[in-house]
Amino acid sequence: MYGTRLFDRPEHAEVRLGLLGFVAGPGPLGLEIGFDHGMCVLDRARCFPTIRQLGVELREARVQAAATNAPDNCLLLRMDGRTLVTALLPDASVDWLYILFPTPPSSPKRALLTPAFARSVERVLRPGGSLWFATDRPELADLVDQLFRWPVAAAPPPLGSQLSRRERVCRRDEIPVFRRCLSRPAALVGAR
Repeated sequence: MYGTRLFDRPEHAEVRLGLLGFVAGPGPLGLEIGFDHGMCVLDRARCFPTIRQLGVELREARVQAAATNAPDNCLLLRMDGRTLVTALLPDASVDWLYILFPTPPSSPKRALLTPAFARSVERVLRPGGSLWFATDRPELADLVDQLFRWPVAAAPPPLGSQLSRRERVCRRDEIPVFRRCLSRPAALVGAR
């Protein structure tokens, strides 16, 4: 589920069409990349029924388990977030992007937070849209600061009441959490 051309193949056309139909629907759209067990994305969908929630996760068992509890305003897919923002989402189609406790990459090939990914996020996030990021790894928070030199958002995006599994562990073990809530500027200055 990694390649950008994978969804051009006939056996994946239905997924692509369903995704594009959901994204084109009415109202604002939140996107969570790497939703893990889905607690946060499902909670937001229930708490804010007029906001569509899209979630992607690589682990098929997690997607299947969470999708059984998804309300109508929530679409959960097994897909690489890099593929989604690079090749599948239309320009300025996302109002809020959530990246909660991404797994630190074991190799550069697996890294989510890259300059190419940041350019894709800039393309799909509408001007004034928000990036909500949380991690317990200070180096990942620093990387977000380097990649997204955007102003701090005036208000956090819709969050719901559930904490992610990792955030619960951090609270229990008193591990610091580093958050970023950034607003995509209307005009982006310079290219990377």
